[in-house]
Parts: sequence; C-alpha cells; structure tokens
Amino acid sequence: MNVARSVRERIAVYRESVLVKRLFAVLSIDILVKISGMLLLPVYLRLMTQDDYGLYNYLISIILTFSLVLNFGLYIPLSKYYHDHQGQRDRGELLFTLFAMLIIFLAVVLVPVYLFHWDYAVVNILFKNKMPYDDYRNSILLAIVASVCNFMLANFFYTSERIGHLQRYNICRIIAINVLAVSFLIFFKTRGDSARIRLECTYAVEMVLFLFFCFSYVREVQVRFNRKMAVASLRLATPVLVSAIFGIVLNFSDKFFLEKYGSFRDLSYYFLAVSCASLIPLIFTSFQNAWLPLFLKEKDLRKNIGKTNRLLLRLFFIFAGLSVFILIFLKVVLMLGIIQTKYNESMYILPILLASQIAAALVPLYSNYLIYFEKTHIASIMGLILCALSFSLSILLIPRFGVYGAALASLICNICYLAGYFFVIRNYIGHHKTTTWELQKDHTSIDHSSI
Repeated sequence: MNVARSVRERIAVYRESVLVKRLFAVLSIDILVKISGMLLLPVYLRLMTQDDYGLYNYLISIILTFSLVLNFGLYIPLSKYYHDHQGQRDRGELLFTLFAMLIIFLAVVLVPVYLFHWDYAVVNILFKNKMPYDDYRNSILLAIVASVCNFMLANFFYTSERIGHLQRYNICRIIAINVLAVSFLIFFKTRGDSARIRLECTYAVEMVLFLFFCFSYVREVQVRFNRKMAVASLRLATPVLVSAIFGIVLNFSDKFFLEKYGSFRDLSYYFLAVSCASLIPLIFTSFQNAWLPLFLKEKDLRKNIGKTNRLLLRLFFIFAGLSVFILIFLKVVLMLGIIQTKYNESMYILPILLASQIAAALVPLYSNYLIYFEKTHIASIMGLILCALSFSLSILLIPRFGVYGAALASLICNICYLAGYFFVIRNYIGHHKTTTWELQKDHTSIDHSSI
C-alpha cells in the first residue's frame, strides 16, 4: 500500500508540473513533425536523385546556419525581458522595438548583398561541386528570410506561453509542406531538379504560414520604439550574435569540407545519418524552449542548480535509449529495402553522430546560466575557441577519412564544447555563491553592530 501511495504521489507531482505539461504539449507536436519527416524520408529518397538529396540538404544546412546569425541574437532579449515587463504597454513596446531592429538589420545586410551580387562570391567559397545558383538564388533568399521570421515567431509563442498557437502553427507546417512538396515532386518528376522544387515548396509554405500566424504577435505590439529597451537588448544580444558567427564554423565546417573533398553523393550518406540523429536535438530544442522561460523566472539559484543536475542525468539516459532505437530503426528499414541499399554507408556513420548530438544537446543546460547572469559575452569566447578547434579538426580529418572524418570532427568538438561549459559554469557558480555569502556576512555584521 505504501509503495502504491508513493507511486501515486510521484505521478501527481509530475501531473502538476508546469514544465511537464508544457513539455508534453510541445513535444507531442514536435515528435509528430519528426516522425512525419522520418516516415516520409523513404518517399523523398525515391523522388529525389542521390545527388539532389545531398544538394538539398547542403543548401538547408547553409540556410539554417546563416539564419541563426541573421536573427542577430534578438530572440534572447525577447526570452529574457518579456516576463520582466508585466504591463501590456511595456511588453508591446518591447515586441515592436525588437521587430523594428530585426527588419532594419536584415535590410542592411541582405539588400546590398542581393543588389551588388556579393552572394556569388559566397557561393564560390561554399561550393566546389557544380550547382546552377542562378536558378536557386531567389529561392535561397526567400528561405533565409522565412527561416529567420519563423524562428522568431516560434520563440515568441514559447516565451508568451501560447502553446496552443504553437501547436496549430506546427501542425499546419507538417501538413502543408509535406503534401505540397511530395505532390510537386511527383508532378514534376520528369523535369528533374528535385532539390529546387522541394526547396521552393517548403519555404513558400513557411512564408505564407508565417504571415498568417504572425497576427498573434502584431496584436500585442505597441507602435513605439523604446531606445532604452533597444540598448539593453543589443547589450544582451550582441555576444550571442558573435557566438552565432563563430557557430557558422562550428556547425557547418564538417559539411563545408565534406563538400570540398567529396561529392553530393557523399553528402547524401552524411545527411541521411544527420536526419536520423537530428531527432535528439529536435526533442531537446522543444524541451529547452519549454524549460528556459521557467529557468529564467526562478530567482533561487540553488533550485536551478539542483533542477539542472537532475535534468542532465535524466536526459542523458533518455537520449542514450533513443539512440539505440534510432540505430535499430535505420537497420530495419535498410534490410527491408524501404530505404535503398545505396544508402547503407549511413548506418556506419550514425553511431558517431548520435553520440555527437547527445553531447551538443546537453550544452544549453549550462549555457542557460549565461543568460541568467547576463554574461552572454562568455558564449562568444567559448565560440571562438571551439571555432578554431572545429576548423582544425575538419582540415585534419575530412580529407583523410571523408564522411567518417566529418562525423569524428563533430563528435570531438561537441564533447569539448560540453566539457568547456561545464567547467566555466561550475567556476562561475562557485564564485557567485562565495560573493553572495560574503555579502550576507557583511550585512549580518552591520546589523549586529547597529544593535
């Protein structure tokens, strides 16, 4: 009886947990997104040539990498300051200020690049293999803008705790993108260039859905630019932007050098393994988006430390179990011929990438403290160090070992990234505790002396 009561009490605690409720609501949709992507993966692999599949995923990795820089770190002040302002007017001014800054910064960067054709110089650096960039140019521009806008909108839904809006938004994206992309690939199959067809379908839908769902954001906006908020936001966002710039090398160097020393076919093996392993960061991203607002609300540092340590251990075992399931899944679909045997090479790359993604997924549990203490400049320093390490490992390993070198470079970098944050945050928390204790001691001494 005591055991049954204890189990019921534990279940009741989780049922009442705000984090668990929010996480379940978010994960139920995000897992559906990923499962739909994995279920449709054999369809896309058959509708696209191996080279087109490699090219498409290489383009997507470029678009997503650059969009992380082109949000200029403004999602961080949105997460940090939204709940600091309780009044509707202040929140509305914050939203308008951040939106205005984002539009201005995007225009300053993208308009000259597009008008003066500077993007051709970037393409010459990023591509060794032939690709008809003129045919893709407008699609890539649309994709970058849509990615930035959708990222900011999703972050707003998370921060403002509009989980219902987020669910509807993601469901519409799942259905519309996949139905339209598969339909167009089937209809235009004889015309070739399946990479461009899928890219255009995906981001045309993304942009239309953003314009439809952004009314939730617009309704809360107060049209007034607040300079004080802008300065505070830039102070918090700039180090994150610098870190994201370093992240281009950290997150993209494996694909970049693999394209340089291999072919789009090599990229197809690598990206199939990446697609399977990406279930781990997708789940953690959902968790992080649900966890971060609650983490920042909690002002008791000891409680946050305790919760972080418990979450770290639990997530590690969850992701380890999930990795075993993903390996078995890919092996089965290859054996059954659901995915063609020409992609068998991915099976040997996948274990390395799964270990890499587990390490990468746990890093934000520590980097959250930099936002908590408003010390985001440390992220820039860490990013610079890891940037140099990633670049060096990619040059050393990829020319010799190809796709395996790319996977190993990713694994080593992410393990070092996790270890670096662990020691930095542990030392910083220790220093913060010591400072707090000394202040309390001084305060107590003053009180006693005054008696």
